[in-house]
Amino acid sequence: MRIIKSIYIDYKSLALGNKLFLIGIFFLPSALPIAGLFLLISLILSFKNKNYISLKDKWNLPLFISIGIILFSTLNISFIDKPLILSTYNISTIWINLINWIPLFFYYWGFQNYLITGKQKVIFAQCLVSGTFPVILSMILQKYFNLFGPYKTLYGLIIWFQKTIYDGDPASGLFSNPNYTAIWLGLILPFAIILLISSKNFSVKKYILIISCIFIVFMILLTASRNGILGIVITIFCIYGLRKSIIIFSSIVSLIFLSNLFGFLVNRNITFHDSILPKSLIGKLSELSVFSFLTSAPRLEIWQSALARIQERPFWGWGPSTFSFLNKNNSSILNIPMLPAKAEHSHNLTLELAHNFGIPLSFILMATILFFLLISWKFIFFSIPLDKDLLLKKAFFTSSLIAFISHINDVTLYDGKISIIVSIMFAGLKTIISDKKEYQNL
Repeated sequence: MRIIKSIYIDYKSLALGNKLFLIGIFFLPSALPIAGLFLLISLILSFKNKNYISLKDKWNLPLFISIGIILFSTLNISFIDKPLILSTYNISTIWINLINWIPLFFYYWGFQNYLITGKQKVIFAQCLVSGTFPVILSMILQKYFNLFGPYKTLYGLIIWFQKTIYDGDPASGLFSNPNYTAIWLGLILPFAIILLISSKNFSVKKYILIISCIFIVFMILLTASRNGILGIVITIFCIYGLRKSIIIFSSIVSLIFLSNLFGFLVNRNITFHDSILPKSLIGKLSELSVFSFLTSAPRLEIWQSALARIQERPFWGWGPSTFSFLNKNNSSILNIPMLPAKAEHSHNLTLELAHNFGIPLSFILMATILFFLLISWKFIFFSIPLDKDLLLKKAFFTSSLIAFISHINDVTLYDGKISIIVSIMFAGLKTIISDKKEYQNL
């Protein structure tokens, strides 16, 4: 009887954790403190019921090693081998900024509990897409109704930035930066599309999802983010395949052209391209190429600045949060090849990890993530039979791939909302490639 009661209590608390998890997902983009509270409680309940932090799982070993390196690197820069350049730097800031890194591992481990079954994944996708409506609304209000913030509540804990923009400027909505908005919408787009594909014909839900997908794509374009555009491309290719993708892209281009043409004909005082799309996006599209995308200034200067510092401390790094300080105040000391552009981080996750914690940590984590994505791609697209959950599996893979590729030229993980959702994407992907026997009794 005691065993049965124990199992019942565990199941009950896990069910509660799952509900709190979904509430947290819904509020994540618009009210991070509220979402954080629900997600934290759900995380605690998850670890209480099942321990995913086990050496039996081969994928956990590089993560354990990474956490060890991060902690030792921080101890090293703080007490053992503190460089003279950081003598005036507040070392406590380095320790505080570990919150940008260490929790990611625990999000990944703990939230797997709530993404095991196909039903859990579907409800997660629904909450994720529904919770993104405030982001779309905030962009509409900012771009077309000139409602600028910031708007604050709960004593400043919840902030919708709604930055002032002018004609042709990219929109960011409630996020602090257009790139953050673009990556959020890009991560959500695969789930909106799979919900649309899976919905019944001629239902109200289907029409709502059609409108949602259109708005998400259009709002990504309004951010004028190349990472956002790349996210659209990756999503369409991963979900629809090559042939259908060509048709879809042709339709999107035609729709944008007709929309701009209509806007131009209605109002001859504006240029053709400004009718629908922001000037900043037109400029970026006109210069779009693989080479310019990766090496465009000031990215190249920032990367050179990061590489110069990595060479100085290749094994244990400089500690988190130090990049902007060194980049701004100590460029001459480190003999950087050119005057670095102003930057808070290195705009490349590989370089950021190497700068903060050393090359070994960067190599271990990035190689693990890349290998994880390759195994997932092979498992989802080639090794498993067609089943009712295939689209959901593609959505998790696609979002994880978008997150990985977008961090080649930016580090949006420093935004709390994005760091949480990226960790959850990889958690969902992990439950997909794990041995099903591991979860059959849950």
